[in-house]
Amino acid sequence: MSSPIFSRLTFTVMFPLQSKTGGHVPLMHLHSLARKLMNDGEVIETIEHLFKCSRCLENYRRVRSGYCENDR
Repeated sequence: MSSPIFSRLTFTVMFPLQSKTGGHVPLMHLHSLARKLMNDGEVIETIEHLFKCSRCLENYRRVRSGYCENDR
């Protein structure tokens, strides 16, 4: 007996959704954040990840300082 709900539950247990914040934030994503080219949801997700990951936070600081130096 195979019902759609049972199939969906089985698939979800066997193949859970991978978190977007599981890895590091791509550099282009950090550039988009620095240039304010992201929508609100992406900004929130990225900032949450930056609080959790010191490596990504340092990368963002480097990207942001590069944009600040170019503005002078």
